Amino acid sequence: MQNVPAFLAFVVALAVYLTVDTAVIVRTGRAPGLLYKRLRYRQMYGPVTRAGRPRRYWAYVFGNVVLAALCVAYVGWVLLFPETLNRTLR
Repeated sequence: MQNVPAFLAFVVALAVYLTVDTAVIVRTGRAPGLLYKRLRYRQMYGPVTRAGRPRRYWAYVFGNVVLAALCVAYVGWVLLFPETLNRTLR
C-alpha cells in the first residue's frame, strides 16, 4: 500500500456509508437502504423486506455491520500502530 492516507480516507468514508445505510435499512425495513430506488428494478428476487424476505434482509444488515466493523478495526490499527505501515512501505 503506497498511498496510506488516501486509502485511510476511503475506508473511513466506506465505514460512514455503511453505518448510514444500515440505519436506513433497519428504519425502513427494506434493503438496500440508500440505493433502494435505483436498484429496486434490478433485484433478481424481488424486493427484500423485513416481512417479505427476512433471511435476505438480515443478511444485508449483518453484512453491513461486519464490513463496517472491519473498517473500524483497520482505522484503529492504523491509529494505534502506525509503525507497522512504515515498515511495510520500505
